[in-house]
Amino acid sequence: MQLEEAANADACLVVVQLARDVSAAVAQKTGIKHESPQVLLIRDGNCVWSVSHRMIDAAAIKEALKKHCS
Repeated sequence: MQLEEAANADACLVVVQLARDVSAAVAQKTGIKHESPQVLLIRDGNCVWSVSHRMIDAAAIKEALKKHCS
């Protein structure tokens, strides 16, 4: 199963070097400190799951999508 098939969810990529204002707004809105690389799963405006650096793993993302977006 591809990540795209794991849930009906939109994905956004923020390149911090090009959009620091967006990165800062996400950190302020979610209360999650910026790290790079980082994956945030946001549902109804709230961060329900996050992971960064070496903990980023396709299987973990698929599981989080199943848990929070099904």
